[in-house]
Amino acid sequence: MYTKDLSANVPLYGQQQCIWCGAASGEMTRNGYPNPADRLFYLQSDVWNMIQARNSTNPTDVAQGWATDPVGLSTTLQDMSNPSGVHWVVFSGTSRDAILFDILFWMNLREYPSPVLINQGGHWVAIVGWVTDVEPVSGSSPNLQITVNDPEPHNIGTRSTFTGSQWFGGPWNGAVIYPGTWLNDYVAVVEPPIHKGRIRVERASRTGNRLISSNQARNRARKIVSELAPEEQIRHAIFRQGSEALEPMLVREEAPGSHARRVPHYYIVPFGFANEISDRGSGLVRGAVLVNAYTGALEEITTFGAPIRYLSQQEAFDVVASALRVGRERLKAAEATLMFAPGDITHIRAYPYWRIRVGRRTLYVDQLGKLYGNFLVSIPGD
Repeated sequence: MYTKDLSANVPLYGQQQCIWCGAASGEMTRNGYPNPADRLFYLQSDVWNMIQARNSTNPTDVAQGWATDPVGLSTTLQDMSNPSGVHWVVFSGTSRDAILFDILFWMNLREYPSPVLINQGGHWVAIVGWVTDVEPVSGSSPNLQITVNDPEPHNIGTRSTFTGSQWFGGPWNGAVIYPGTWLNDYVAVVEPPIHKGRIRVERASRTGNRLISSNQARNRARKIVSELAPEEQIRHAIFRQGSEALEPMLVREEAPGSHARRVPHYYIVPFGFANEISDRGSGLVRGAVLVNAYTGALEEITTFGAPIRYLSQQEAFDVVASALRVGRERLKAAEATLMFAPGDITHIRAYPYWRIRVGRRTLYVDQLGKLYGNFLVSIPGD
């Protein structure tokens, strides 16, 4: 196996405002250069202001209301007092295999993190590591596992490792959907111009006829943690420091309005320490292993930048009852489902939301207890 791990060099910063994912990704990238003497810390607010002054002036791009577009982020990085020889540019194209190869080749050569657009243009993260079966050199076709620093949740951030199949089935499950310069493209900010190649990914089925049990999911997560490769033990050390697997949560992955007969499901298996209890008595969570709810296969390993607490189903009902000004007994017939679809509520599979159906009304509650009357797609680059 061939490994490139920059996670020790790249700090994890949570985005400080709901549309500052690009600024946080730029902040992480600029303070994560390979040479420690070249690293610079910029306030996230300063990075945001720089990006706003540099976003694309193409009228079609402006009309989409990008929070951070590829021109704004790449130009900002280039203007951040770089050492000589650094040249940040936008790489985009319709082939996700080719663009991802570009990223890996460049990281292998230069050892800089790489900001990328995920969730069809809705969110920025920074790639900080990967594992391939062969070195990504010109003409090769490596298979991969990939690690990113994600600035969500706000002010916390996550470090997540995806299988190649899950990366293409989840964060990179489609090209940019917003009209303008990058429509139908996969986009990354990379440097310098590079040789061409393609990434191979063995696609895995994420639907089925029979769900595994939560007990099976927890046992599978424990086994995955016990078999972490040395580089993963460093990157996600929390799983090997005495943390315990907590109660698994089944998540339905489906965009609102979808009429698909079969949709993906996965289990979140949280991990935390026995002595870390929240003010409401539930265990605090340091990380999570996401497994396919039909096969038990690993999909993702996530470490949170700070301990979090998951909102229980009853707490979600309480939020809705309070908003509707009704007693809990009025919600006995309500339906609660833990859901994920990338959008205005969340971009992180390990941080899903509750969908509550009360009669003909559908409401959504995020992990902080915030209520949403509608599911909204992201503004681009938020």
